[in-house]
Amino acid sequence: MDDAYLDEVFELTDADFAAVEDAAERLPILTLDEAHGVLEVLRHFGKGADNHAESARRLARELAARIPSAT
Repeated sequence: MDDAYLDEVFELTDADFAAVEDAAERLPILTLDEAHGVLEVLRHFGKGADNHAESARRLARELAARIPSAT
């Protein structure tokens, strides 16, 4: 997947990421709510018909298999 394309889609800048020295202090996991949010975004982008959509569907399946349901 092209990082420049994703940066454009999500309008990411360097300011959106934790500084390297701060990254060590953050937990390397998502909260359950964050994981469900990511799953929702992946499912949204997975509705397309291109290779990026297929990647989103695959990642959504893999994530969904690892997290408890929201109910």
